[in-house]
Amino acid sequence: MLKRIRKISLIKQILYLLYIMLIILLISFIVSNSIAKSIVEKKVTESTTKILLQVEETMESFYKDMDGISYSLLYSPTIQSYLGTNEILSRILMNQEIAAQFSSTLALKENMRGIRIYDTEGKMVASVGKAIEPTVKRQVSEIEYSGIFSDKMNGSYYTIAVPVYNLQNNYLLRDYRGMCLFIMDVSNFDSMLKKSKITPHSRLMLVDHNDKVIANSDIESGLEKFNADNLRDDKRYIVQEITLSCTGWKIISVIPKNELLQDLDIIKRLNVATYVIIFSIFCVFLLIFYGRILKPIKALMDFIRTYTKNGGRSRFNVVYHNEIGVLADNLNKMLDEIDRLGSDVQIAQKQMYETEIVKKQMEISAYRNQINPHFLYNTLECIRAMAFYYKAEDIADISASLSNMFRYSVKGENIVSVYDEIVHLKEYATIIDFRFRGKIQIAVQADESLYSEKTLKMLLQPIVENAVFHGLEKKIEPGMVTVQIRKIGHNQIRFSIMDNGCGMDEHRLSVLQACLHQYEAPGFMTNIGDKGIGLANIYRRIKLFYGDQAEMTIDSTLNVGTTVSITFSSDKQLLETEDLHV
Repeated sequence: MLKRIRKISLIKQILYLLYIMLIILLISFIVSNSIAKSIVEKKVTESTTKILLQVEETMESFYKDMDGISYSLLYSPTIQSYLGTNEILSRILMNQEIAAQFSSTLALKENMRGIRIYDTEGKMVASVGKAIEPTVKRQVSEIEYSGIFSDKMNGSYYTIAVPVYNLQNNYLLRDYRGMCLFIMDVSNFDSMLKKSKITPHSRLMLVDHNDKVIANSDIESGLEKFNADNLRDDKRYIVQEITLSCTGWKIISVIPKNELLQDLDIIKRLNVATYVIIFSIFCVFLLIFYGRILKPIKALMDFIRTYTKNGGRSRFNVVYHNEIGVLADNLNKMLDEIDRLGSDVQIAQKQMYETEIVKKQMEISAYRNQINPHFLYNTLECIRAMAFYYKAEDIADISASLSNMFRYSVKGENIVSVYDEIVHLKEYATIIDFRFRGKIQIAVQADESLYSEKTLKMLLQPIVENAVFHGLEKKIEPGMVTVQIRKIGHNQIRFSIMDNGCGMDEHRLSVLQACLHQYEAPGFMTNIGDKGIGLANIYRRIKLFYGDQAEMTIDSTLNVGTTVSITFSSDKQLLETEDLHV
């Protein structure tokens, strides 16, 4: 199976991937839409249940208020006395008090429209407020809430029948005195239900025992009947109801599902439009992919395949500057780098051969300088002895210094201590002092803790000699060469040779600095016997020994002076290794 897939072209693989992606998106859309619908319905059902419970709690609170009002009214001494006597005269005399109490009770609730009191025989003995049709049931043993009534004069209303008992007798005997009927308006329920609507076209209704609508969140309440069972099986609606325990009434919520899922329908249309756009974009992508990626890749593969035959300086023609173009450009750079590295290898081999030749020349020069050195030392010692004999101490000192300098330069290893270099430099300073009669001074400022550090031989004296003959000898005034030896960083030592001689202009300084780097160019050779040891040769020596861990800088200002600085590593292991190489 995997072998078959690997043999399929890239464009077909992308098409198959597109088909699979569209199928997965379609399935995920159907499943997610179904899950979203169920989640929305569940959340709305939970929210509606909470709202219905809140409405129920509000109405229960209203019922408790009515219970308190009825208890306060019906069990007052006035009402108890009024119902406790059957004398017409006594009741007439109490009518004013009864009317006052009824009026104060009506003021407690805005939706209370009237109050009626019936005696034990069901005869109305007192009333105030709205006049309604006679009630059929005029005796009750418990509080009863009627259904909704409606007439042209009073509109829609309902009644609350409350039994009245004699408080002076035992509660268990329940001495029945009569019944009080409260006439209530339904307008307060309408406003309560309107505030609890969830969606614009949902309905929240309060219905009585006979399924007549008492209050409605959409229209004014009336005597219309509403049967929730007819809508329960209708999948277009979510129907919920709660039965009030005190009254037996029901709160019914009807929510159209299409209102809940309107946002989902919008999302569905957006998803469909998105899929169409994605499919169109993917088709455009395939065209671009073929023209900008597949074709250049094929051309690049053809170039790589034929490069071994063509070879040489042939390069891929970069047309597009996208990732394939960058790849092709990097391929061209890689081929250029390969050519450059091949050329560098040839140059490095050539330099290696030249270095070997230079080493041989240095050995030959050293052998040449060592021809019969004892003859030279003996001659200088003879001159020194004759100077002492003739009491010419200056000649003796200069002969001794010259002899020590020759002995130091010819004999010994290439690696010496900093102290040896300073001693050799002081011998040279003695000769310069005799020669110029104190006009040119050489001062050494060295950290004594660095005396034991190792360095290359013959670094300081050639640079000081260069400063004397090129910077101070041409100067009429006295001159000074200052040599500073100090440690910088963790394991770096710096030699600084400063003079206050003639200095150099910028052009000559740049030419000299360029000359230092000529040893890196192919074909550079050094003939020590003919030219002596100059700055370029010192630069070459420190680079051969230390590599990138050594650096030489030259700073000069015309008529001010010149400073030559050599910075190198004090790593003894490195010096020993380099010494073995040399």
